[in-house]
Amino acid sequence: MSSLVITKKLRRGIVGSALAALIAAVVSISAFGNSSLVDRDSEISSAGSSGNGSEAAGDTFALFDGGEASFADFGGKPLLINFWASWCPACVAELPEIQAVHEQFGDEVTILGLANADQRGAAQALADEVGLTYILGDDPEGELFRSLSLIAMPSSIFVTADGQIQEVFGGQLNESALIDRINNLIEAS
Repeated sequence: MSSLVITKKLRRGIVGSALAALIAAVVSISAFGNSSLVDRDSEISSAGSSGNGSEAAGDTFALFDGGEASFADFGGKPLLINFWASWCPACVAELPEIQAVHEQFGDEVTILGLANADQRGAAQALADEVGLTYILGDDPEGELFRSLSLIAMPSSIFVTADGQIQEVFGGQLNESALIDRINNLIEAS
């Protein structure tokens, strides 16, 4: 029977590997947690001064078609806020699905797409290529994205007509999943 001698160097390697595995597990759990239903108590139409990530009004952004807006400007009917970017493959795949849902629901729901940490020219070119007709805004430095404590791309926030955040979803949604969530949003509004 041979014996195993653990040297300082081997012990550091084992501890380092265990630490790397622990960090990977924590990151995976955090990412998974962000992709499930997240109930928020705060209203998105409140003043965005708390810094807890659940309030965002007062934060303005440039609109692709000119001018500025804030989340509070879209109160009064259900709202889907979708953070996307031209450099994000999942976002690129999701955009036609969101456009199809926009065409299906029309003015019943407001859809706001915010280009996150993207070059305006690249975002505009993609929007034109896909044929996006819903409201588009620009978050060039990702400040709004970070202020809402989002980590996944794409990320979608479903807000009721009275400004309550119903769900935050990190990851790609297909048309069917979007329709289900928007129907729930309409029922809750």
